[in-house]
Amino acid sequence: MDKPFVEIDAANFFIQAFEVKPPAGYEPPANPETKEQLPNCCPFHKGVYDEAVKWFEKFPNCCAIHKEYDGKWWFLKDNYNGIADKIIKQLSYTEYHISKQIDSPNWYKEITDYIEYNVTSFGQPAVGLHLYLDKVKKLIKKPKGDLTQGELSKVKKLTEFIDKYSITEETVTEANQPSKTLFQSELPHRIDISEPTATSTDLNVLYKVYQDWLRIFPFELSFFSPLKQHFENQLPILNSVPEVNKYSGFAKAKLHTKGSLFEALISLTDNLLTQINGLKLYEKGLITDANKIKLELIINNRKLELQQGYKNSSPNEEHRYRKMLKKWYADEKRFIDELIPILKPAPPKQTETKADKLKIVFGKYGFFDLPMVKQLTAENKEKLVELISSNELPYCIAMFDYLGFLKHLEKNHLQTKYKLNKEIGKWLNSDKDGRAVKGNISSLLKNTTENKERYTAHLHKETVQNDYQKLK
Repeated sequence: MDKPFVEIDAANFFIQAFEVKPPAGYEPPANPETKEQLPNCCPFHKGVYDEAVKWFEKFPNCCAIHKEYDGKWWFLKDNYNGIADKIIKQLSYTEYHISKQIDSPNWYKEITDYIEYNVTSFGQPAVGLHLYLDKVKKLIKKPKGDLTQGELSKVKKLTEFIDKYSITEETVTEANQPSKTLFQSELPHRIDISEPTATSTDLNVLYKVYQDWLRIFPFELSFFSPLKQHFENQLPILNSVPEVNKYSGFAKAKLHTKGSLFEALISLTDNLLTQINGLKLYEKGLITDANKIKLELIINNRKLELQQGYKNSSPNEEHRYRKMLKKWYADEKRFIDELIPILKPAPPKQTETKADKLKIVFGKYGFFDLPMVKQLTAENKEKLVELISSNELPYCIAMFDYLGFLKHLEKNHLQTKYKLNKEIGKWLNSDKDGRAVKGNISSLLKNTTENKERYTAHLHKETVQNDYQKLK
């Protein structure tokens, strides 16, 4: 599927405007002398209202952009009746809200969320939005001499927030009519970007970038293959945590651009390669068939080379063919040379030793993640496992206790003493019910009624410490 996301022309859909709720505590302003209420409460509000009424009388023939609405299937001027009342009421609500929140600790989010709520209320296309936002900008700009440095900073931030919605249209009106500022959601424009800029996004481009990454990343390798389904079910298009507008209830988040998604996938690739690799698996005792892994690496490296291809930019066409073939021959020879020793008949399989079995068990139960074990080199970790596998049960219990393995098992894996004793007994081939394990663990305690002549782990405390120190 080349383009799973459908592109919709904004000119072909309509979203009904809605009324916003006034902020808590709001009362319509009234003229202190005449008692007349909004919009006749003061010259400013009356002027805004009259401007909106006069503008709507000409609408949609007020400018070239709005003229385009006429004849659209969704356009009916009656749908916008009462727009002047909507503008003046919401302007008054916003004015009150700003005055109440401007000095609060969370002033910016409180005010911008409320303005955004009002912007959303104008629907699509947002007829009249330009008047609302233009007057909000005027409200927050008192004469500069009246503002402190901190207030000027707040005015600047709020103005920049409003300006994000607007675009300047230099030639939007007909002859002899002044230019004006329209707002993005008022313009039924098409969003169809094949190569996103730093601020724009095309979901189909993001989809292709991610699918290319899935195709290139070596999920065929056995230690990556368990992750394949997880990443195939993802499409990481969000570049931020969704943020909820407390007034509209809508959540929004920034989408990745093509460039930022590349950066995110580079970081993800680096994280996977550094966290999951042969060294990590070896240290945890999880590599049981090194030849199998080596074969996977050789095959996947060759696949990556073939995906890159052999085209070159030599100015001589004949030289291009020759260079392509020469490089291909060299890669093929190296590939076969690497395969030969792996594909030779394997020697008879040796019987799995007690140490081999313990390594697998220890890897499963976090033995190699113990702080004292992690300090050792890979070679000395092997020697430690050999020590444990070649000694009797009392020695093993004393070593487990010294390394903190018993506490680790009880806390993270085997929460009951019965399970703990039985499992350790199984690993060390000592007893089926774990009684000998229990007795030796108890013998390590100072105050115990256990038979210390029969269970002698306590006698090995100094020995295991010395053995461990020799490995450091």
